[in-house]
Amino acid sequence: MTHHAAFYRGNHRFVVEPVAPQQPGPGEVAVDIAFVGICGTDMHVFHGNMDARVGLNRIIGHETSGRVAAIGEGVEGLSPGDKVVVRPLHPCGDCPACAAGSSHICHRMKFLGLYTDGAMQSRWIVPAFTLHRLPADMPLDVAAMVEPLDVAVHDVRRVRLARRAGS
Repeated sequence: MTHHAAFYRGNHRFVVEPVAPQQPGPGEVAVDIAFVGICGTDMHVFHGNMDARVGLNRIIGHETSGRVAAIGEGVEGLSPGDKVVVRPLHPCGDCPACAAGSSHICHRMKFLGLYTDGAMQSRWIVPAFTLHRLPADMPLDVAAMVEPLDVAVHDVRRVRLARRAGS
């Protein structure tokens, strides 16, 4: 089976090209991508505002859903065919924030789909810990919106909205 990826080449341009199929290594999972959302960050890439950070040969995309295609050595709790979404954060595990149990504010956080290749490809190899298994009956088009929904829920919780008396 031929796999394809959309490579950002700068100057408002993406090129879809065939890529060699890869197998997941230890602790990794291959995901056959079903849907990819395009967010504001992706638009900043498209408009050239992030060229210094992402380069001119990057596969972007992080709001995605798909099915597990293959599992690398040591991966447990996932099976081929499982529906999944990707939490696109890869903390270093070694910085002071990670050592304190706050990997969500890692000092050397890699954002998958910006600092590494992302989901705009037919098969994406990701660290197993970034995957979240979905209910079997959840539509994959809806599932691709889980990551942006999670960001919105997190933001609303942080502002601690409260209902006013009489509202």
